[in-house]
Amino acid sequence: MTGRNGDNMRIAILFAALCLNIKSVPQETQFVQSTIQERNEVSLTNDEYYLLAKCVEAEAGNQDLKGKRLVVDVILNRVDSERFDNDVISVISAKNQFSSYTDGGIAKAIPSLETRLAISMETTAREDTDVLYFTAGGYNAYCTPAYKYGEHYFGY
Repeated sequence: MTGRNGDNMRIAILFAALCLNIKSVPQETQFVQSTIQERNEVSLTNDEYYLLAKCVEAEAGNQDLKGKRLVVDVILNRVDSERFDNDVISVISAKNQFSSYTDGGIAKAIPSLETRLAISMETTAREDTDVLYFTAGGYNAYCTPAYKYGEHYFGY
């Protein structure tokens, strides 16, 4: 396994092992744990992680891994942007920003392993460091359209 796809596979194997509480992982994936610790660009509190996982599941539970990763990116990019609040909880709970926060979707969401993997991958190295918005059904009137992926329209 070489290149980015190989790295993603190693990360996925390590993450699955951590989730399943496996004490040892194949030798070829052991380097990933130290790499993740060295490259951890985002540090989340337990409360932030919990809300982020529930939000991503509620907003993108019907999307593939990349679709989930992009939704994580929107939230993390907002935290980094001067245009939004500077923590995950404030970004997600901001008025009129995430429909699943106000319609009860987050409260009902049970984050999947794939959602947790998406968060793990994006807190290490983001898929897209620029997107700030996403919607279903069309581009948000408040953003510059960027691209459509899965059922979501992303913008800057």
